[in-house]
Amino acid sequence: MKSKFATPLILIILIGISCYTRAQEKPNQTSTVQSLNKFKLYLLGVGIEREQKISSSSSIYFGAAIESVVPFYPIQPLDDSDIVGITKSFNFAPVFSGGFKNYYNLSKKAEDGKITANNSANFVGFEYNLIAPILINGRYVTRYFSSFSPTWGFQKNTLKNMNIEFVIGPSFQTDFDRSRISVLARIGLSYLL
Repeated sequence: MKSKFATPLILIILIGISCYTRAQEKPNQTSTVQSLNKFKLYLLGVGIEREQKISSSSSIYFGAAIESVVPFYPIQPLDDSDIVGITKSFNFAPVFSGGFKNYYNLSKKAEDGKITANNSANFVGFEYNLIAPILINGRYVTRYFSSFSPTWGFQKNTLKNMNIEFVIGPSFQTDFDRSRISVLARIGLSYLL
């Protein structure tokens, strides 16, 4: 009779001890922003980036990448039609970027005991991109165009030297002849160098 209950009781005690000791471990945490060098692999692109701490919750960054770009410009309606057509194509282009991030919940996550290593938090910011000329459909080359975007996003530390990053926001794009409103969206992995 005793052996029937002894094995489950010992198992429950061992599980309880392991849960208690695991809860006492402190994850790698910081309540301030860290400066990071990143090699980034986007859903459709690759790049490098330097994120430099400028305050306890803010950073500036600059980088270069080869990213997917979908240049589309409205076609003027023909005849008396009110319908606007869209030309679009899918291309890869060199992109030079710079921006600002404010990690608004970094200290709260640290207080709650959540992992904050490698700037693992939500942020708001502003991003500027300079997109180099690209060949569209093998027919014509675009000019340099600029993109100005307020952004929201998050970084989530997955491994010791790896982050998942997501950024989204409206984007005002111009080549200083034509302008448009578009969407900036990026998801990918960052390997910390």
